[in-house]
Order: sequence, then C-alpha cells, then structure tokens
Amino acid sequence: MPKKRLSWWLSTALVVLLFALTGCQAVQGLDIAQAIQNNASITSGASNTSIQFELVPGTKPLSADEQALVDTFNPLKLEITHAIMEDKQHLSADGTLTYSKGSIPFKLNLLDTQYVIQIEGAPKPVVFDPFAAQGGTSAQAAALLPEGIQSKLGSAIQQIQPALVKLLIAKMPNPQHITVTSVSDTINQEPLSLQKAHIEMNGTEAASLLSTMLSGLLEDEEGLQDLIGQLYDAILPVIQQQAGADSQSSVFLSLLQNKQVAVGFAYSAVRSFLEKAVADLGQASQDSSSSWFSSKATLSLDLFIDGNKQLRKQAAELYIPAPEPDADIAAYKLSFAAESWDLNKPMKLNPIDTSGGTMKITSEPSSLFVFLSQLDKQSAIYKLLKDDLHVTRKVIHLAMNQSGDAEEGSLQPFINADGVTMVPVRFISEQLGAEVKWNGDLQQVTIIDALTGKTIVLTLDNKIASVNGANIQLESAATLHDSSTFVPVRFIAETLGSKVEFDDATRVVTIKRD
Repeated sequence: MPKKRLSWWLSTALVVLLFALTGCQAVQGLDIAQAIQNNASITSGASNTSIQFELVPGTKPLSADEQALVDTFNPLKLEITHAIMEDKQHLSADGTLTYSKGSIPFKLNLLDTQYVIQIEGAPKPVVFDPFAAQGGTSAQAAALLPEGIQSKLGSAIQQIQPALVKLLIAKMPNPQHITVTSVSDTINQEPLSLQKAHIEMNGTEAASLLSTMLSGLLEDEEGLQDLIGQLYDAILPVIQQQAGADSQSSVFLSLLQNKQVAVGFAYSAVRSFLEKAVADLGQASQDSSSSWFSSKATLSLDLFIDGNKQLRKQAAELYIPAPEPDADIAAYKLSFAAESWDLNKPMKLNPIDTSGGTMKITSEPSSLFVFLSQLDKQSAIYKLLKDDLHVTRKVIHLAMNQSGDAEEGSLQPFINADGVTMVPVRFISEQLGAEVKWNGDLQQVTIIDALTGKTIVLTLDNKIASVNGANIQLESAATLHDSSTFVPVRFIAETLGSKVEFDDATRVVTIKRD
C-alpha cells in the first residue's frame, strides 16, 4: 500500500480512537460511554483548549533550513482561552499561537462554512471559506450549493452525530488499562466533584481496538443501515430544496427519493470502505515501519465527568516514535487539554466587527502575497510567514522546447531573434506573486508586484518599459505569440526580486524568489 494512503489511514484511525475510546461497559460504576455520547449531543456552551506539539530530535543531523524550522516551532502551542459555541454552525474563540520567537493573538468566528479571523498585525479581519477556496471538485460543489444550502447540509449531517458516536462506542471494547477515581476540581471558577477516568494504551492495543470496532460495524448490518437511513432523512430535504430550481436534477432526484435503493447503494459503498479499513489496519499493525501502531507509541488520556454524566475536562498526551530510530526526528509529542462549562445553555458568540471591510485569502497564486503586503511589517504574523515559513519563496522550472524556437500553440519559453529567453508574462508573473492586467487599446501589459507594490508596464514591440514610472531599456520587446504575451524572462524576474538560471544541458530555465 502506498505510504500516503497508509499515513491517511493512521491519522484517521487516531481521530476515531480519540472519539470512541471506551466501550459500552461501565467502569467502577462510571458510564464513560454515556458521557461521550452526551458530549456529542452538546449544542451550545463555553470552553477553553490548549494544544502543544513537540519534536524530539534524533541522531541524524538536520539541514540548516530544517534546523531553523525546528528551532522556531519546537514547541508550537495553540491556546484557546475562551470559546463560545452558539450552535454547532456558529462559534467564536479568543486565542494565541505561541512559538519560540513570540506569540500571535487572534480572534475567530465560524459562521456556517465561513471563517472570520482577526489577527494582530492585520489591518482588517481575514475572511476564508475552505469549502469555496478549494479547487476542482470542492469548487464545483460550492458552485452547486449556495451558502444557505451548505449551512443546512452541515446542520443536517450534525443531527446524526450522536447516533454515529453511539454506534461506534457500542462496538468498541474497553482498553485494558483504565481506572476511575473521585476528584475535586474547579472549572470556570465553579468547584466540582468529578469522576476521573484514566486510560493508557500503546499503538498495538490501539490497532486491535480499532479493528474490533470496525469489524463490529461490519457485522451489524441493521445498525449501519439504520444510521445511513438517518443520514438520508436528514439530508434529503436539503437536496430537494436545492433541486427544486434545477430541472436537470429531476431524474437524479426521482432515483434518490427511493429510500430503500439509496440506502442500499450507500450501505454497499460504506461496507467496502470499512472492509478496506480493516485490511489496512491489519497491514499497518504488521508493518515494522508503522510507528503509529508500534508498541512504543503511547496514549495517555484523562476524562473528567460530572454527576450529570457530562464530560467537563480532558487531558491527553500522545507519543509517536519515528519509524527509523536513527532519523533526524526521533519522535512526535502532542499534548491536549480542554475544559467546558455552561453546557447546552443559551449562548451568544462574540462577533468580529467587519464593518470596516475584510481581507480575503483565495486560491489565486498572488493572494498570499497581497495578504502579506497589507500586514504590519513589524508584526509577529508577518515575520512568521515571511521570514520563518518563507511563504514567498518560489522556485519555478520552465522547460524550453528542444530547438529553443517558438512553436505554434506552445506556452514554453523560447529564444527569440535577439537571443533573449522569452516567457509567458501571465504565468511567470502570477507564480511570482504579481497581478497582471492587459490593456488592449494601448497594447500594454501591467504587472503589479503584490508584495512590494512595484509596477511594471510593457508595450508590445517596444523596447522601452516603465518601472514605477521610470523608463528602462529592454534587451528585447514584449511580443504576442499564439494569443499570449511573452516577455524577457531576466528583466521580469529580476525586477520582481528573483534570480534566473539557465541549464544548457537540460534546457530548463529556473527562477528563484526569496
């Protein structure tokens, strides 16, 4: 099995394990399963959370860039000091991201599928919709589903979350090492008498528990079909509402309205998925390079439950060794802690003021450069993105055709009659973080460096260019080739703060921007 697929399964398995960790049997009179089910049914409340990620250095030396990243982000801590869940589609949070060079305070709102983030150093809140920002299938889905429908669909799916958690827990046996003690603690200034469940396991046991749970789901045909039926009942009205104005969906909708057929089809797909998951887990547990499910991987979890069988506090530590003992990173450590209060009480999120406008991050190549250009250059977020993560660092390789001449219908670089390498202006400029505008009347292309604001103007068949209003003599003029504008690569790249290299042997132009 490819490593990428195995890695995905391991991370998915960990998520399932954390949410369905204990079986249906009570431990020392404490019904942990019921508390986890109650937690899945919470519709509002307040909480705080702390997550810390650490790398344990190995014996193999790191490269200079790798060492710089480790020094910067080891450890990396995310603290949510106060989160409010108005409902499952609307929440707010105040938090801080802390790393070795400083901390970045932020405020966050989740409004249906849209995130609004106010970051220290940004002049306006940032708006980001991960559903709409993705390319390909997700973008097509976003086009088919208006925001209101997306929200209702998400709400409908969350209706079955308690039933899903209940079904998972019912199939999960208790871990071998679990103890329960009575403790007193204070949460949000409220003294509480709690039952503390302490759970410990290694990766080998985790694989066994997950395999048992998934195998139990496969055996429970009735329970699985009932869950799919609940999902069908929740999302069908949403689909019908969207399809109401779409005449082309009538055939699809008529088939979908047959619940028995729809559930049967979905059940077959889910069953195949679960069978593959069990097989992958079995293979992972036998794979010596599978660090997630090795005996050296450990999980320690504390669950604090009140008299109403509500999960009020959690603390977890996860240790994952590297698959190679002599690797540059020996292990990964993740620590998690959370508290919650005012469960299922009426709550109102703290809204972020967007009346003064917002900043948007899209999938466009220049979007991140535009975002950086608006940040306070002395702010921690700017230095983190620009100096530590090097998000503006670009390496572009452009292969020339074998002859080096311009070919009809090709956007490959070519060498013109002046001996100058020409490249497509829109592609190269946008990849380097610049915006491109075309004026057909003047036969001019304008390139605006989103990060520095530098403006370049070139006119077709004219060897004089303008850079911030100053005239510059070009080696060769911009030219139109197969309906696309080509420009001298060295002039454009160097004006945008990049370096150009040409490999005679491979006929590849390499452009680098820091």
